[in-house]
Amino acid sequence: MAIEEKVLIKLGFDQIREFLKDYCVLRRAKEISETLIPYTDRVQVAGALNETNEGKEFLRGNPLFSVWGAKEIRGYLTRCQRGGVLNPLELLELRDTLRTGRRVRQTLLESKGEFPRLRAIVYTLEPQKPIEDEISHCINEDGAINDNATTELAEYRKDRNRLHQRIRDTLEGILRNSNYQKMLQDALITQRSERYVVPIKQEYRSFFPGIVHDQSGSGATLFIEPMPIVHLGNELREIIFKEQREVQKILAKLSAYVEVSVSVIGTLYEVLARLDFILAKVHLSEQMNGGAPHLASGQEVKLVQARHPLIQGTVIPLTVELGLDFSMLIVTGPNTGGKTVALKTIGLFVAMTQAGLHIPAEEDSRIGVFSQIFVDIGDEQSLEQSLSTFSGHMKNIVHIVNQADSFSLVLLDEIGAGTDPAEGAALAMAILSRLKELGCLVVATTHFGSLKTFAYRTPGVENASVEFDAISLSPTYRLLVGIPGKSNAFNIAYGLGLSPAVLEKAKTFLSERELQVADLLENLKETQREIEMEKIVAHERLFAAEQRNKAVELKSLRQEEEYHRLLDRAREEAGEIVQEARREAEGIIHELKEAIKKEKRKQADIEKARAGLKQLDNKLETAGGKGSKKRGLLPEQVQLGMDVYLSKLRQRGQVIKLPSDNGEIQVHTGALKVTVPLSEVRLVKKEKIKLTGSSGEGRLGIGKANALRNEIDLRGMLVEEANYALDKYLDDAILSGINQVYVIHGKGTGALRAGVREFLNGHPHVRSFRLGQYGEGDLGVTVVELK
Repeated sequence: MAIEEKVLIKLGFDQIREFLKDYCVLRRAKEISETLIPYTDRVQVAGALNETNEGKEFLRGNPLFSVWGAKEIRGYLTRCQRGGVLNPLELLELRDTLRTGRRVRQTLLESKGEFPRLRAIVYTLEPQKPIEDEISHCINEDGAINDNATTELAEYRKDRNRLHQRIRDTLEGILRNSNYQKMLQDALITQRSERYVVPIKQEYRSFFPGIVHDQSGSGATLFIEPMPIVHLGNELREIIFKEQREVQKILAKLSAYVEVSVSVIGTLYEVLARLDFILAKVHLSEQMNGGAPHLASGQEVKLVQARHPLIQGTVIPLTVELGLDFSMLIVTGPNTGGKTVALKTIGLFVAMTQAGLHIPAEEDSRIGVFSQIFVDIGDEQSLEQSLSTFSGHMKNIVHIVNQADSFSLVLLDEIGAGTDPAEGAALAMAILSRLKELGCLVVATTHFGSLKTFAYRTPGVENASVEFDAISLSPTYRLLVGIPGKSNAFNIAYGLGLSPAVLEKAKTFLSERELQVADLLENLKETQREIEMEKIVAHERLFAAEQRNKAVELKSLRQEEEYHRLLDRAREEAGEIVQEARREAEGIIHELKEAIKKEKRKQADIEKARAGLKQLDNKLETAGGKGSKKRGLLPEQVQLGMDVYLSKLRQRGQVIKLPSDNGEIQVHTGALKVTVPLSEVRLVKKEKIKLTGSSGEGRLGIGKANALRNEIDLRGMLVEEANYALDKYLDDAILSGINQVYVIHGKGTGALRAGVREFLNGHPHVRSFRLGQYGEGDLGVTVVELK
């Protein structure tokens, strides 16, 4: 059973709806706000609150998220269903709504965090990207049909522009014609009835051939379409009609696309409206500085520092608890002290919670779910304290007593008022007793002193009062639970200027017992005030301690998270380093294996060649006798630093190690150190060559032949410097008759090696080149064969 609308209006819930509507973008969301009612099923209440909680949490990480861009399109969909055609602006609004739906769905589904309810809402939304693209292809952002919407439209517009230009050229020719200068009223081109015309003086009408389409107000000017452009104007009109028909065909085609997907687009719009409504609840919560109360398992109300959202200016927070230690609260105190505001705050916050709205109260507030909220609150602006007032109240209370049950919240303002105080008090106690038997949660306000006694004597019933400052003679609007209040009629009358003598006379009519009770209540209130102040101080200290504890826990948690993050990052980096090192090691091992294989093959070839040479030497020795042995050097002839010629390598070098026992010496040649037998070494004879003639080139060539080495070291040079030096060196090498040279460029970054190879490629002196092999300098040397 739904909570009655008149009750919600009494509590001010209709004004909350108005606030909520202000945050809605779509009309459908505003309609939902207008019909928003509190749920009475606990599952529905929990679901509505969770939606608002998720929306608030999501907006914290996505503050710009909204459904802006979506439009009210339900009327467009209905027209498409009936076979209607949408105009360009309507189609653009529909496209923007589809685009917003697709964007919203993508944002929610791709967002981080747990938002199951919001994701479930958009999961049913089906994007319509093809329709979006087709509309964007055909219509530009200004609402005009694009020229390339269809081939036919492009041709029509091309013809139209061509005809426009021909007509203007013809008319400009007429304006420049000296024969027509005196006939023209003005030298300009204008339009009448969508036809091009020129202004001609009335007296020249018969001399200017053409069709009159209009005349000026004075009749002195005729707007005539010249005869030479009439047929062009007719062609232009035909083209314009064809263009308009093509535009209508395009709009009809787009509307047909929409018609096919009307149900899907309708669902998309409803999803956007629901999201819009949830976001509106979130924005209202932020505006009120509200939060979600804990949902109690039973009928219970606990409000901590609750601030009524409809009161302007400074609001005194209300703290009240009902449903645990007691189920009924009797509030007494002076008029205008805040009793009715307290009633409405309790009722309004229960209704807002059950509607899935946040409430402006502290986070430890707790509210149960009620099947009904019953309210009897008088209107002091329109009701007078009379029999009719009493009858109206009683009629309402009778309805409450007959309908209330253990799942009801009952709020009664000034119960028993409007009749004889004794009878009214007795009737009030009977009504409250009945409501207590029914198990309702009840908050009632009264001025009857006997109801204070009733509250003291009845288990499950508690007194409360609104505080009154006896010094300033004004209410403080604070609710004191556990202490009954008094009306403070004497103090208020004194503050309003009533004579002290009259007040003293009034006190004589009170019994001694009533005066003692008044003094006792005053002492109790003072004691309660002191206790409350101590509670406030203790609460503030506890709150500060909790905040410090939370800050320490948060800091510790962040440090732990940072530690684990750094540890995970270090592990990842270490793993990457190990993997990289492993890959490099495997590459190096592979290269070494390949180099060893090549070296073994090379050594095998060398040994094979040596064996062949040895056989050849043996044959020569046998054939030529001892004379053949004299071709090599004797061990005693060899000296360190001696210049020698290696016959098999066809290279010159210097001796760096004396002969070994097996007759081999070590020679440095180029970038290599080689070990060769003495039989393969020849002594370089230093001959003095006589020059004939005075040729400088001859002397230069012979000088270079004597001094030039078969290697050049380019390390440390820039590419341009190296290329220049290498080019000069190759010229000298050709003059010296060297067939093979070693270019030393080092390994480094490889830039110099690449520059050298690029320079050698296509050089006129170079036959071929290759990188050095194992033992020749590897990648740090390029071996060049010269022509």
